[in-house]
Amino acid sequence: SVISLSDVKSIYEIPLILRDQGLGNRVCEKLNIKATAADLDDWKKVVQAQKNPRHTVTVAVVGKYVDLEDSYKSLSEALIHAGIHTQTRVVIEYIDSEAIELHGTELLKKVDAILVPGGFGSRGIEGKILAAQYARENGIPYLGICLGMQI
Repeated sequence: SVISLSDVKSIYEIPLILRDQGLGNRVCEKLNIKATAADLDDWKKVVQAQKNPRHTVTVAVVGKYVDLEDSYKSLSEALIHAGIHTQTRVVIEYIDSEAIELHGTELLKKVDAILVPGGFGSRGIEGKILAAQYARENGIPYLGICLGMQI
């Protein structure tokens, strides 16, 4: 049997596509396992919530490893999951904390919330402090994680 899996906009669509192609049944047959049909109704709701958001928010992730977005993969996935739960499209703006040190907080003017993750060493710390200060002074929701909460 051939299972076809083309590119999709969201990884969360994949279980539905595989189910529609009968992958679960084929695996169970091959392994001689008797299984009931999977109920993916809740999963469909997750996919629909992601495809049809009611709101949009922009969250700045202010850190020093922003050139490697995968450095913050767990944070971006957590924000996406929160967005699915609240039917909100979360746009993540990765902002280098050193850029804030050099250019000021102008980079934060268009965001709805600021997240400052942990980090090590002194490089970029002033930019993180400026981001926290900007959030506090402008009433913007702020989440600091590890070092981000200590500043």
